[in-house]
Amino acid sequence: MVNANPSPDERVIYLALKNVFKGQNAEVRNPKPIRKLIQKHQNQLDVQPLIREHNLDTLCNLTQNLLAQGIFSSALKAKLRFPELFNPSPTHSAEKEASEAEAAKIEADAIEQFVQSSSSVVEPPAHGKDEQIAQEPGSPMLSASRNNTLGQLDSTQSLAIPPLFPVYLPFKVQHQLLRHLQSLLESACYDFGLRTMPEILHEHKWDCAEAMELNRWVGAVMKQENIMANKRCATPAETVLRAVANIRHTAVHRLRVNAKAIQQFLLDAETLAIFIEDVELQRRISRLRGDTRAIVEELEQNKHFLRSKLDETLRKIADQRRELQALEEDAIAEMAKEDQEYGALAGQMLTQAIAPSDDSSSTAMDTEKTVIYSGGDGSEGLTVSDDNT
Repeated sequence: MVNANPSPDERVIYLALKNVFKGQNAEVRNPKPIRKLIQKHQNQLDVQPLIREHNLDTLCNLTQNLLAQGIFSSALKAKLRFPELFNPSPTHSAEKEASEAEAAKIEADAIEQFVQSSSSVVEPPAHGKDEQIAQEPGSPMLSASRNNTLGQLDSTQSLAIPPLFPVYLPFKVQHQLLRHLQSLLESACYDFGLRTMPEILHEHKWDCAEAMELNRWVGAVMKQENIMANKRCATPAETVLRAVANIRHTAVHRLRVNAKAIQQFLLDAETLAIFIEDVELQRRISRLRGDTRAIVEELEQNKHFLRSKLDETLRKIADQRRELQALEEDAIAEMAKEDQEYGALAGQMLTQAIAPSDDSSSTAMDTEKTVIYSGGDGSEGLTVSDDNT
């Protein structure tokens, strides 16, 4: 017997219900709230066909299994389960890289403008060589591009699809993170100063971490000979100076930067902790950097999923559009065919209308051309046409 409600594919369930089971809803495990959530969102565009085509009990059971395995709560786990939903196409990958590269230049230029116009620009220790800011490994590659080529379907369509990359954190969170990082580094530099150059702090009346901004603290700290002689880190000290100063510039001037720049800032801060040999600071920043990286990776995977989902939806729409176009062409062809048939029928009817008058005329002429007589001997009558003699 054919099952009228076959079990839906797990991939189909994930596609339809991912937006339902997110955040706290992704932690639901009991069948009753799972059913309630599905029914609550049953009118959503993605959920409607799932409810219509499949048994609700079966759907709830399969959804519960995916929830128990953490598929809805972790994009990385979902990627392992459904890799085709998260792997960007070569075209999208190229667009992403181009967008991020363009953004990096835009944001780096923005920071440089603030640096040049600021009276608090930090000069690196004098060691007789120029520094490359944007290209040094320790300097953040900033980004904020808007690539207009993202989302182009084909030459006949021009949908305005918002770009998904570069990745940005909510600005409030970005600002809180950078201010927190700035405060940690200022305190660490002050503590380092107390240990290594107390006379300088006393001379300038730097009696607390808040006495100077981060870029000036780093400038003072990095001039210490023991810092410049530190061989534990391969990154040049001058590069760390400029990179960490950019944390201050970005926070103070409230520049929006992408997630890659945030992660680079954290790496630069951890590098500074290595230079000043602050183990506790290094541990805290390392943990924060790991958490940030995991969150950003999750966000990136969700963006890849959204783009794959959109591409699949657009393909379905394109298929439907082709089907509708075929129906349209069939309807036009059928109209033309029936129009010809109606024309032929009209001609046939007119021919039949003309036929009776033609038959009457022919009968009269035949009558005139025949002679009917009876023989004198009483024989049968004989009909003779005008061809007979």
